Amino acid sequence: MSRPNGKDDQPEPLRYRSYPTYTRVVLEGETTAEPRLVETTGGVVVTLPGLSHRGPPSTRAVRDGLVGGLELTGGRTGATLRVTFDRAPATRRVYRLDDPPRLVLDFYRGGAGTPGGAPASEGLRVIVLDPGHGGHDPGAVGPTGLQEKELTLDVARRVALLLQDDHGVRVVLTRTTDRFIPLRERTAFANRERADLFVSIHVNSAPSVTATGAETYFLSSEATDNAARQAAAAENRAVALESNAKGASRDLLRSILWDLAQSDFQQESSRMAEVVQNTLDRALRLPSRGVKQAPFYVLGGAAMPAVLVEVGFITNSAEEQRLRDDGYRDRIARAIAAGLGEYKRSYDRRVGAVARQ
Repeated sequence: MSRPNGKDDQPEPLRYRSYPTYTRVVLEGETTAEPRLVETTGGVVVTLPGLSHRGPPSTRAVRDGLVGGLELTGGRTGATLRVTFDRAPATRRVYRLDDPPRLVLDFYRGGAGTPGGAPASEGLRVIVLDPGHGGHDPGAVGPTGLQEKELTLDVARRVALLLQDDHGVRVVLTRTTDRFIPLRERTAFANRERADLFVSIHVNSAPSVTATGAETYFLSSEATDNAARQAAAAENRAVALESNAKGASRDLLRSILWDLAQSDFQQESSRMAEVVQNTLDRALRLPSRGVKQAPFYVLGGAAMPAVLVEVGFITNSAEEQRLRDDGYRDRIARAIAAGLGEYKRSYDRRVGAVARQ
């Protein structure tokens, strides 16, 4: 699978992104009537009454093996979107969403069905772990200098070994060294690896030096509370460190809103978050901060269930000292691995898969 297309600097209103099982086309703008789809030789034409598109045609060369290209043109009574196919899709899904108003067209590859996790006959086989930050992005820094990027990589490595040894899954890390990876490339990597789960590991920070405990998130355009909103804002600041920071940081929430892949996996993401949070609570014996939702940019674009785990508060001096301890890091890693293993067993039972141990 090649890298998902649809760069964040694409001008509005036409966008697309390629996933392992389908290609999503998003067209922003409110129409005065329902769109009409007409099949053509090698493609489909979508007429959009009342949608304004001025200037020359807007085109996208997709060429992902399913969709060949897109062309948006304007007219007196509305706009027209022409979609050409490299290969005829097995199925398609078309629907409208609000805030902002947009039309979503999903074209599925042969035999893919609708997105929603691993094939039932196989269960969960591939997990991508994402150690937060790295390189010139240290992440949060504790009172005595402990850096988030160092801790997340160490914990992710430990989790990977435990999962591979105890649960028979293939585990891949988005980074194995101290290097910077743009946020959107992390889930793009998971998509290319055809991962069944994506888990991003981080360490929290807060203005209050007494804040303590772990919490687990799944993606939503709305934050559960103000603390969740602040946590997402802190992690999303890494966008400003990317080479195309000016374009990538513009209207960040809007970018999350149009890239809707996680809506297909939200229920499974919530289930995974609950299980991982429960094992962390039992292992760390700290006040439970629970499962929350927030607009984490790093989770956007994941074509699989995805969560972000904040394993503690590095800005709390007592907690920073615990996070420096090798044994405490091992407790965190074992808790995350146990949670993912428990979720895998539950998922495999629900879909009728035979777990390979």
